[in-house]
Amino acid sequence: MYPIEYHNRYGHMYPSIDPCIEHGMVMPIMYPEIYYRIYPHVHRICDRMDNPYMYYPSEALVESMINECYDACVREMPDLIHYADLKAHETDSIDAAQFRRRPLLRDLIAIILISELFRRRRRIRYGF
Repeated sequence: MYPIEYHNRYGHMYPSIDPCIEHGMVMPIMYPEIYYRIYPHVHRICDRMDNPYMYYPSEALVESMINECYDACVREMPDLIHYADLKAHETDSIDAAQFRRRPLLRDLIAIILISELFRRRRRIRYGF
């Protein structure tokens, strides 16, 4: 479950899905439970480190945001260490040598963080 405030922000995106609201909480509909545990940390770091006037954040800034969020998630939620220890499966192809082997939790945090940065920079569409 996650707080109703998250649904108030994003609930309008999926009007055909009626959430189950109990005691001020919305039952998860679209995402796995780990998303709702990581998202508050990503949101907090984006609030603190993101500069809305810089259209494209530097790669170093994004990496430092990912590192800080990864450290906070592992420190505050020790049960996520299982995800932190998982690495992508290795294959014997030539293309596999080009990819870095990083923990899957870090990759998941990177995906959530980049999507949050894109969401914050989305153009406002007026009713044309």
